Amino acid sequence: MLLAVLIGIHVGNPLLVSRGATTRLLSDAVFVGICLYVFFIVCSGRWQRVIGLALFLPVLAGNTGLYAQLPGLQKASSVVFYSACIAFLGFAVTVIVRDLFSQTVIRGDDVIGAICGYILGAMVWGNLYALAYLFAPQAFSINPAIAMQLGDWQHRRSLFDYMSFTTLTSLGYGDITPVGQPVYTLTWLEVLFGQFYLAVVVAQMVGLKLAQAIRGRGQDSR
Repeated sequence: MLLAVLIGIHVGNPLLVSRGATTRLLSDAVFVGICLYVFFIVCSGRWQRVIGLALFLPVLAGNTGLYAQLPGLQKASSVVFYSACIAFLGFAVTVIVRDLFSQTVIRGDDVIGAICGYILGAMVWGNLYALAYLFAPQAFSINPAIAMQLGDWQHRRSLFDYMSFTTLTSLGYGDITPVGQPVYTLTWLEVLFGQFYLAVVVAQMVGLKLAQAIRGRGQDSR
């Protein structure tokens, strides 16, 4: 369910924010709802719930503040929102990977959980790019056809998530590209994270699967 929801938000959000004020509000409500869903699904232990809730509340506060009409307050709310999303989603990825490495048996849910961690990791970097854009917009080269969309925080979130996924997969269409710091550093760090995540997590799952197969043969031989 979490995987379907994460895919759905990236498909549906860009469509919702283009329709009107009501659907834009619905888009933000859905995003906050998904963060809350991630909290309940991923954070199972007591200490995880405490930390997760402490990180989720600033996401909610920052998202609410984005509707303020004062430019100064809106920028401050954007900084809070992106920073809180980075911390909250990063914590969720950490919990997912930690739980995966504590498993002794690999199941279908573990594989899907690893995919969810990969998507959440891309969302972390999407918020990092959005935060960097607030302070150093000149560090990005943006196709004029989409440059106007970056003035709106909801379109900005979708576009930088898109940039993050194309960077993480080493695809890179070139319509949003880094041309200065700190984005140069963020992009190579994201590529490094993507390669490391795939190599280590896939190796862990393959190792567990092989161990399961060996134990299964041992039991059959008895």
